[in-house]
Amino acid sequence: MLTVRSFRNEDPPRLLSLWRKSQLRGNRAKLMPLSMSILQSQILGIPFFDPHSIWLAFAEDKAVGYIHTCFSPNESRSGFTNDSGHICFIAVDPSYNDAILCARVLIRAGTQYLRERNVKEIFGGSIRPLPAPPFYTGFYGGGEAIGFFDSDVHIAQAFLESGYVAKANTIRYSLRLSGYIPPVTINTVGWRQNLTLMFNTAPVTNNWWESCSLAHFDYIDVTAYLNSSGKPISRARVRIANPMPEENGVDFGSMYVESWDATLTDIRVHPEYHQSGVGAYTLGEMLRQLVAQKMVTRIEAHVMEETKSLNMLLLAMKWEKIDTGKIYYKSFD
Repeated sequence: MLTVRSFRNEDPPRLLSLWRKSQLRGNRAKLMPLSMSILQSQILGIPFFDPHSIWLAFAEDKAVGYIHTCFSPNESRSGFTNDSGHICFIAVDPSYNDAILCARVLIRAGTQYLRERNVKEIFGGSIRPLPAPPFYTGFYGGGEAIGFFDSDVHIAQAFLESGYVAKANTIRYSLRLSGYIPPVTINTVGWRQNLTLMFNTAPVTNNWWESCSLAHFDYIDVTAYLNSSGKPISRARVRIANPMPEENGVDFGSMYVESWDATLTDIRVHPEYHQSGVGAYTLGEMLRQLVAQKMVTRIEAHVMEETKSLNMLLLAMKWEKIDTGKIYYKSFD
């Protein structure tokens, strides 16, 4: 029989152990490794962390899973709104004999916690352009937890059995940068002659929410300006989660992880220049910069399936699909 309770000060080692166990896939890890210092600084130490938002499941006296929830930011990103909430993360010990049951019990506890504060809707992940849950940003190859992986079958099944529906499909891409050369086309050659690129390694945060949850990462922006007018027409941004990666991966206790160091967080093209190739050129030059500086060995992107143009761009530039996922949703109106 499973019992559930909220977070206590004695629980960080349990969370750490469950994270590590839940991420194993053979002898590889699905997400970034988690250390006690990272857990304390980037999860438990975020200013708006609420101990009551984490729930642990126990089989007798052994912790077998945990769930982490939070509320959505308000429109100005200066605080919270109780109108909606998020299930940020679920970890289940793979050695437990009924992973679906454990995930379902955790989802029930997390849902009840949010409902007691009168939320009207709950997301498992976050639908863009809403901000992703702030916790665990950087652990998805540098990216956000915008959904739950289809490869976590027990979690997907538990969401459906708990009355949640799949709201959107997501795709996780990866690109190895060692020796990578962006594809050259007639369009990219033309843009090289007509654009000036400006790189910025210290973009400022825009609001309180970003300052609390994202300011501890490194970023690189590149903006493309027309030489003829000085008008900015495209921009790409990369978040670097680990600026000093190990060359051949990281040995992290019982698991081995490759260096997952950065993610593409934003790419925008002025509407007048859609399908002109300027987006591919801008992104290609960003990747070329990362390769030249040997800053990262791999980059990821987490994309909504419905953004067809971006999916087509990444595939054309030889990014590899490594997983799919879903954002889950439940309304209480």
